[in-house]
Amino acid sequence: MLINTINLLPLFTIVLFRTASVLFFSPIYNQTNIPLLVKIGLALVLTFAIFPTISNTQQALPDNLPSFILLIFKEIAIGFLIGYVATLAFGAFVMAGELISADMGLSMAEMVDPLFGDRVSPISQIFQLIAFILFLSINGHHWLINALVLSYKTVPITGFIETGFTISKLVQMFSGLFVSAIKVAAPVMIIMAMVVVVSGFLARSMPQLNIFMLIFPTKIIVGFLVLAMVFPFITRSMEHLLNLLRKDMLSLVGGM
Repeated sequence: MLINTINLLPLFTIVLFRTASVLFFSPIYNQTNIPLLVKIGLALVLTFAIFPTISNTQQALPDNLPSFILLIFKEIAIGFLIGYVATLAFGAFVMAGELISADMGLSMAEMVDPLFGDRVSPISQIFQLIAFILFLSINGHHWLINALVLSYKTVPITGFIETGFTISKLVQMFSGLFVSAIKVAAPVMIIMAMVVVVSGFLARSMPQLNIFMLIFPTKIIVGFLVLAMVFPFITRSMEHLLNLLRKDMLSLVGGM
């Protein structure tokens, strides 16, 4: 029994590296406020749950250290792809918040994001928190684990990634990221553009009016009012984009 357990340690280590890399790069588990020991413990628990589903009879593991290390790096790369792709929608929401903040004049009011540790604008931080709640509400953490389990069927431990399909799918998802960001930010950006146009007419019709002292607080007030009115539509758009992300990620993993 002890000898069989020792023989399974190399395979368990490889499964652990893919599982841990998915968790460490995913939008939920890579938060800076989660202790490292908690992340490692969760990775071990998931590895113990996934490991029995992997048939060790078909795994011809390398018998030399350099090949084993290369195999570990390949597993980390696969986990990175799955985890990082799951964060693309969050990147779109951050970009949408930055576009809105720039139009409202809040670009200088940046703060440290408690989720990922980056410096983001207040609107981006609100969008990230709402997206995080929506991600949990649609069981995003469940389909992230499903994608991890599916990856062992499409890319076995001794298999290789289909680079052509993977690269084309990643390019498609990155291009969709910019389009999604503009769609989320479009209502507020349009209203902000109208505010600028109206302020231009006021500056031309009333030269004595100090338009620069008037436009900045006006854009902030109007921006928050528009955000309050269109926020239900923004949350629906976020939920729709997260559902599209689930389909795209499962499609990516299925074609690896």
